[in-house]
Amino acid sequence: MSALLAEFTFRIDCGEPIGELFQEKALLRTPRGETRGRDAIAELFTTSSESRRRSGHVARHSSLDVRVRAIGNNRFEVRSLLLALAMNAAEGGTGSLMISDQIDVVELEADGAYRFAERKLVPALEFSLTPKGKTGH
Repeated sequence: MSALLAEFTFRIDCGEPIGELFQEKALLRTPRGETRGRDAIAELFTTSSESRRRSGHVARHSSLDVRVRAIGNNRFEVRSLLLALAMNAAEGGTGSLMISDQIDVVELEADGAYRFAERKLVPALEFSLTPKGKTGH
Protein backbone atom coordinates (compact mmCIF):
# COMPACT_ATOMS: atom_id res chain seq x y z
CA MET A 1 0.00 0.00 0.00
CA SER A 2 2.86 2.37 0.75
CA ALA A 3 4.19 1.73 -2.75
CA LEU A 4 0.81 2.71 -4.23
CA LEU A 5 0.79 5.97 -2.25
CA ALA A 6 4.39 6.71 -3.25
CA GLU A 7 3.64 6.02 -6.92
CA PHE A 8 0.59 8.28 -6.79
CA THR A 9 2.47 11.23 -5.27
CA PHE A 10 5.42 10.74 -7.64
CA ARG A 11 3.13 10.84 -10.66
CA ILE A 12 1.26 13.87 -9.36
CA ASP A 13 4.52 15.76 -8.80
CA CYS A 14 5.85 14.85 -12.26
CA GLY A 15 2.59 15.35 -14.16
CA GLU A 16 2.40 11.70 -15.21
CA PRO A 17 -0.92 9.87 -15.79
CA ILE A 18 -2.52 8.34 -12.68
CA GLY A 19 -5.52 6.53 -14.17
CA GLU A 20 -4.15 3.01 -13.88
CA LEU A 21 -3.77 3.47 -10.11
CA PHE A 22 -7.57 3.64 -9.74
CA GLN A 23 -10.35 1.12 -10.22
CA GLU A 24 -12.75 1.72 -13.10
CA LYS A 25 -15.53 3.03 -10.81
CA ALA A 26 -13.28 4.69 -8.20
CA LEU A 27 -14.46 7.68 -6.17
CA LEU A 28 -12.33 10.72 -5.27
CA ARG A 29 -13.54 13.08 -2.54
CA THR A 30 -11.84 16.42 -1.89
CA PRO A 31 -13.00 19.72 -0.41
CA ARG A 32 -13.69 20.78 -4.01
CA GLY A 33 -16.22 17.96 -4.54
CA GLU A 34 -16.51 14.39 -5.74
CA THR A 35 -15.24 12.83 -8.94
CA ARG A 36 -16.30 9.32 -9.94
CA GLY A 37 -14.64 6.98 -12.41
CA ARG A 38 -11.04 6.28 -13.40
CA ASP A 39 -11.19 8.35 -16.58
CA ALA A 40 -12.78 11.39 -14.87
CA ILE A 41 -10.24 11.28 -12.02
CA ALA A 42 -7.35 10.95 -14.48
CA GLU A 43 -8.65 13.89 -16.52
CA LEU A 44 -9.03 16.02 -13.38
CA PHE A 45 -5.38 15.46 -12.43
CA THR A 46 -4.12 15.93 -16.00
CA THR A 47 -5.94 19.25 -16.32
CA SER A 48 -4.70 20.39 -12.91
CA SER A 49 -1.12 19.41 -13.71
CA GLU A 50 -1.15 21.25 -17.04
CA SER A 51 -2.58 24.36 -15.39
CA ARG A 52 0.09 24.31 -12.66
CA ARG A 53 2.88 23.81 -15.19
CA ARG A 54 1.71 26.74 -17.35
CA SER A 55 1.53 29.05 -14.31
CA GLY A 56 4.99 28.15 -12.94
CA HIS A 57 3.54 26.29 -9.97
CA VAL A 58 5.65 23.41 -8.58
CA ALA A 59 4.49 21.00 -5.88
CA ARG A 60 5.92 18.05 -4.01
CA HIS A 61 3.86 15.58 -2.01
CA SER A 62 4.68 12.89 0.52
CA SER A 63 2.51 10.36 2.33
CA LEU A 64 3.54 9.69 5.92
CA ASP A 65 2.36 7.63 8.90
CA VAL A 66 0.67 4.99 6.74
CA ARG A 67 -1.71 2.69 8.63
CA VAL A 68 -3.43 -0.24 6.96
CA ARG A 69 -6.47 -2.14 8.22
CA ALA A 70 -8.03 -5.11 6.41
CA ILE A 71 -11.75 -4.56 5.83
CA GLY A 72 -12.45 -7.83 4.01
CA ASN A 73 -12.52 -9.33 0.52
CA ASN A 74 -9.04 -8.11 -0.50
CA ARG A 75 -10.02 -4.57 0.57
CA PHE A 76 -8.05 -2.38 2.94
CA GLU A 77 -8.58 0.96 4.62
CA VAL A 78 -5.37 2.96 4.29
CA ARG A 79 -5.00 6.08 6.42
CA SER A 80 -2.05 8.40 5.98
CA LEU A 81 -0.89 11.95 6.40
CA LEU A 82 -0.30 13.97 3.23
CA LEU A 83 2.37 16.66 3.31
CA ALA A 84 2.15 18.98 0.29
CA LEU A 85 4.64 21.76 -0.40
CA ALA A 86 3.91 24.15 -3.25
CA MET A 87 5.77 27.09 -4.78
CA ASN A 88 4.72 29.56 -7.44
CA ALA A 89 7.67 31.03 -9.35
CA ALA A 90 5.39 33.58 -11.04
CA GLU A 91 4.51 35.05 -7.63
CA GLY A 92 8.08 35.61 -6.44
CA GLY A 93 8.50 32.13 -5.06
CA THR A 94 5.71 32.33 -2.50
CA GLY A 95 4.32 29.01 -1.52
CA SER A 96 2.20 26.95 0.80
CA LEU A 97 2.38 23.97 3.08
CA MET A 98 -0.68 21.77 3.49
CA ILE A 99 -1.08 18.88 5.89
CA SER A 100 -4.06 16.62 5.19
CA ASP A 101 -5.51 13.31 6.22
CA GLN A 102 -5.88 10.77 3.41
CA ILE A 103 -8.46 8.06 3.91
CA ASP A 104 -8.35 5.46 1.16
CA VAL A 105 -10.02 2.18 0.33
CA VAL A 106 -7.57 0.06 -1.65
CA GLU A 107 -8.32 -3.27 -3.26
CA LEU A 108 -5.99 -6.06 -4.31
CA GLU A 109 -7.18 -6.98 -7.80
CA ALA A 110 -6.93 -10.27 -9.71
CA ASP A 111 -3.86 -9.04 -11.63
CA GLY A 112 -1.98 -8.62 -8.32
CA ALA A 113 -2.10 -4.81 -8.36
CA TYR A 114 -3.39 -2.67 -5.53
CA ARG A 115 -5.71 0.08 -6.82
CA PHE A 116 -7.66 2.87 -5.21
CA ALA A 117 -11.39 2.22 -4.93
CA GLU A 118 -11.91 5.42 -2.93
CA ARG A 119 -9.70 8.37 -1.97
CA LYS A 120 -10.71 11.06 0.49
CA LEU A 121 -8.58 14.11 1.24
CA VAL A 122 -9.34 16.05 4.42
CA PRO A 123 -7.12 19.14 4.88
CA ALA A 124 -6.10 19.66 8.51
CA LEU A 125 -3.60 22.55 8.39
CA GLU A 126 -2.51 25.02 5.72
CA PHE A 127 0.22 27.64 5.88
CA SER A 128 1.45 30.36 3.53
CA LEU A 129 5.19 30.40 2.93
CA THR A 130 7.24 33.47 2.07
CA PRO A 131 10.85 33.21 0.82
CA LYS A 132 13.51 34.51 3.18
CA GLY A 133 14.13 38.21 2.58
CA LYS A 134 10.62 38.85 1.17
CA THR A 135 8.97 39.75 4.50
CA GLY A 136 10.01 43.41 4.49
CA HIS A 137 11.70 43.12 7.94
